[in-house]
Order: sequence, then structure tokens, then C-alpha cells
Amino acid sequence: MNQINQELLQYAEFGLRIVPAVLAIVLASLVGKLAGKGWLVATVVINFVDLIGYSMVNILLHNRDLGFDVVSRWYAVLSMVSILGMFCFGVFIFSIYIASRLTLNVNDLLFSFSGRIPRSAFWIWVCVAYPCGMLIGFPVHQLLTDTDRVRLAGTAGFPVIVLLVLYACCCILSTWMALAVYAKRWHDCCKSGWMTLIVFVPVIGGLWLIGYLGFVQGDNGPNVYGEDPFNLQQGRADRPGIAWNA
Repeated sequence: MNQINQELLQYAEFGLRIVPAVLAIVLASLVGKLAGKGWLVATVVINFVDLIGYSMVNILLHNRDLGFDVVSRWYAVLSMVSILGMFCFGVFIFSIYIASRLTLNVNDLLFSFSGRIPRSAFWIWVCVAYPCGMLIGFPVHQLLTDTDRVRLAGTAGFPVIVLLVLYACCCILSTWMALAVYAKRWHDCCKSGWMTLIVFVPVIGGLWLIGYLGFVQGDNGPNVYGEDPFNLQQGRADRPGIAWNA
């Protein structure tokens, strides 16, 4: 009887996690003109998948004889999914700032190599992307450094493959976004986006990239790479000095 009650409690917990996630998806989809709405919906969907995944693993853990390796590997996959949800939410917050102050939207900022962005947008991107990148790499590093758990055969190998595929996709996507952000920051300083290649200079390349893009003020007004990145209606009020032309 106690086992039946425990199973019912697990399924009830599973349902209680799904219902709020579904309601959040519906509410996010019904919101009208909201900057970064797609990223908000992506955040909710990813969290929804993550909750289902954790609930399913817990149910299987209590109802099937799963080995520790299998469970720990699936938890590693789900932790990466959670970090992706954090990243999408960070981009959503980023998009609200962009909509209020800059002339381009967040999708253009992250995926297009044309246009310009100020220092403030660059630093917000760094604060969102760099911590998430380090957190995403942690479960993969932990797995690959444990040689006894890298076997890919059998049931225990499938979550490892899923984890590595997710990590590869994250690396490709984050590299593209970083190059796009760097290019537009170089453009704001009236320099070619190819200047990003300076990062390959040993020792000082990365420091020069962060130092120049993060602290050198961009051109006031239009330059050969595009118009002033600040919103013409509100951003001009931020132009005095260098406080917001960052």
C-alpha cells in the first residue's frame, strides 16, 4: 500500500510540474508586443522539457533498476538543458534593454554581422554568455575526465551521446553569436570585423580583444559601417559624455 501511495505521489508531482509550465507557455504566447518574446517562450519551453525530464528520470529511478551511471548521465544532460534555459532568459532580459535604447533587435545583434553596437551591449552579452558557456562545459568536462564513465556502449552510452551532441550544437551557436557581437563592436569603432582574428595572437590577443571592445568608445553618429547604434528617440538623451555610449 505504501508503495502504491509513493507511486501516486510521484505522478501527482509530475502533473503539478507540468500544469504551471503549460500555463506559462500559453501566457507567454498570448503576450502582445513584447521585446524578445520568442526568447521568453524558448525559456519556458526549455524549462518545461527540463521538468518533464527530471520527473521521468525520478519515476524510472524508483520503478526500474537503473544503474548509477545511467541516472547520473541523464542528470548531466538535464543540467545542460537547465543552463540553456538560463541563457535564453538572459537573452530575453538583454532584448528588453536593446529595445529601449538601440536601433537593432536582439536577433540581429546575435546573428547578423552588419551594424554597430555600443560598449554597454557588449558587456551585457559578456555577462550573459561567458558564465553560461563555462557552466555548460562543466558536465562535459566532468564526464570526459572520468575515464570509467566514457563508455558509449549499451543503455548508459545513449545519454553521453545526447550530451556531446548538445554540447557541440551549443559550441557552434555560441561561436557564431560571439563573432557577430565582436564584429558589430569593431564596426562601432570604425574597424573591420576581421580584427577579431587578433584573439589568435598568443598571450595578449584575448586581452587586447576584451580591452579594446570593452573600453574604447565608438564613433558618435554614423560611420562607414552604419548608423549610430543608439535609439534615435531615447538613446540621444544618453549621449552626453560616455556613460551610455559604452
